[in-house]
Amino acid sequence: MKKGLKIIIVVVVAIILVSTAFLVLYHPTHAFTDTSQTAAPEQLDPATGFFTTNGPLFSAVFQTLVEYNGSSTNVTPVLASHVTNLNDTHYIFTMRSGANFSNGQPLNATSAWFSFARGIVMGQGPYAADYSGTLFNGTMAGITGVYLPVGIIPALINAGYHISNTTYKVNKTVTMNTYNYTIAGNDLASILSHFNYNATEMKVMNYANQSLVVNSNGTFQINTEHKYAFLLSAIAGWWGDIVEPSYVDAHDGVQVNTPNSYLDANGVIGSGPYEISSVGKGFSTIVLKANPNYWVTSAMVNNGSISAIAKPASIKTVVIDYGLSHADRLEDFDRGISQISTVSPSSFKQMINGFHNKTERTGALVKSYNEIGVFYISMNTQRSYTNNTHFREALYNAMNYTAQLKVYNNNYNGTPEAYTELGPLSPVFGKAYYNPNNYPLPKQNLTAAIANITTAGKEMGFYVTLPNGSKVGDTSGTDLSHHTFAITGISPATSIETASMSAAISSFTHIGLTFKTSLVTESTVSGWTNASATPHFVDLGWLPDYLDPIGQQLIDVYSPAAGGAFGGNDAWVDNTSLNANFTNLDFKNISDQKQAMYNVQNLTYNQYAYMWTPMPDAVYFVAPNVHGFVYNNITSSYFYNMMTFTGKLTSSVGFMTLYTLVADIEMAFTNAAPKF
Repeated sequence: MKKGLKIIIVVVVAIILVSTAFLVLYHPTHAFTDTSQTAAPEQLDPATGFFTTNGPLFSAVFQTLVEYNGSSTNVTPVLASHVTNLNDTHYIFTMRSGANFSNGQPLNATSAWFSFARGIVMGQGPYAADYSGTLFNGTMAGITGVYLPVGIIPALINAGYHISNTTYKVNKTVTMNTYNYTIAGNDLASILSHFNYNATEMKVMNYANQSLVVNSNGTFQINTEHKYAFLLSAIAGWWGDIVEPSYVDAHDGVQVNTPNSYLDANGVIGSGPYEISSVGKGFSTIVLKANPNYWVTSAMVNNGSISAIAKPASIKTVVIDYGLSHADRLEDFDRGISQISTVSPSSFKQMINGFHNKTERTGALVKSYNEIGVFYISMNTQRSYTNNTHFREALYNAMNYTAQLKVYNNNYNGTPEAYTELGPLSPVFGKAYYNPNNYPLPKQNLTAAIANITTAGKEMGFYVTLPNGSKVGDTSGTDLSHHTFAITGISPATSIETASMSAAISSFTHIGLTFKTSLVTESTVSGWTNASATPHFVDLGWLPDYLDPIGQQLIDVYSPAAGGAFGGNDAWVDNTSLNANFTNLDFKNISDQKQAMYNVQNLTYNQYAYMWTPMPDAVYFVAPNVHGFVYNNITSSYFYNMMTFTGKLTSSVGFMTLYTLVADIEMAFTNAAPKF
């Protein structure tokens, strides 16, 4: 999802055996049931879990200092009652009086310090991806292999810890001598694993010159390493979730660069409107119960002292079932057993026309939301043929973008459940970021495509035979028409993905090139650690974790540091001019960023490293008697506590069912797994 979120279209189910105490054998009667994800969340600890499937669950159980205000891209104070932003560098959070965790323990500034410090030193995806250059020094993390909050070493020394020096290799020829990060990391992990607020620990937390500070007046302060205008947007995601320290300490504590397997399998105590009641084997079922110690009252929401995003739960029990088939989702929605569901565009007509209440068989059942991110077919700039700009431009121009969008046309009214964008940024960021130079949207141009493949052939010593029989390029060179390229996607391919790749393959015949599809597992993708190991053409995508256009999308798709399995640069772009622009661009003020984007967009556009395919919408079928369904397209979350249900639920096999889906397996988002 950073910081990107790399989207892998693949079912990834964490096979995690949980204790029998958490095993759910039967659904509770009269429970609100959600089957929104066909893939289970990979982990239940917000410091580790990084799949988009975590969004609704984490939004129900945990809270952050500030949160996105419903469907808005703006944030609102939640665990903080007030935020003071000093020059985009010092952020002071006045903690809510009376806030507590679901086990009744108080939530205060030390809880926030614990949660952020824990997430960083664990070094897992969410924090490692989203706080480099702000809460920890990414360069030092790369050199030492240890993630530490900025300033924690002097804070530890100030509190009496002894941290010796050591020598680290910066590269093959340069070494550096500095404090031993391993010792400091173990000291911090020890504090977090035995968190008892004694004088020594308070001296560490009170130390002013560090990124995370508990002030003497009980406020929590974040001091960013670099000036950063998007910090509040960052911590509004679940990588800002506050967890209960004593529960973590009682269940295996904190270790450097190590996930907590118990918490990953069973969840953590949070302060949200729900708590995890039980977890089924392999995350097949997760039951949420309304938080019995919830600190927010309806009166607080009604008088405006806190946003409705934090309102108490109206629905007292939520059963989340993972893995319901397409056929079952369609049937149960139409029978009235489920109230919220989704199907692929090719099944819209069937879903609507089969709805149990004939008077409500209209398009009003459908709710669509634009997602933020980019889908693409990348062209590896470091491998043969695709390392030629004219070759890449020929493919870019040959692509039939109209046919790509038609893949998403629903069969009810023909509306595409997706939108075309220019890439690499999304229109939500505004014209100054998205398209300051007024470039046209991608459009098939076969004249330009043939001209470019001709030039590429002359430069690289090949020719192709066009559909009309003419040969273009270097006719004395290699006949490339007999070579078959592959577009590599992730197995199993969805019907949407298959149709999209087929449309691309058909497009490329116009310039005499032959393609096929190739599907690989995610384990294969994890081996794409360099350009030579990455296929020529990859059908993937990238979603930002939060609304930072530079650090969450642009750099992730075009920086060489983001190349490979755990980044968004599947084209392995490594352009000297672009790289120079990227230096500290994410930490400049917004006006300077916007000014730089004129030059940066020229550079990215002229790389022709990606063919931008349509960005799918998040689509829901919502029954008329479901009220308060709110979706946030930044966190891919919806909010159980904001929902109410009027009318009679239909019972089936002794339990009630509500199917709420973010994306169908036949939609390109269904099994989206973030890469970081």
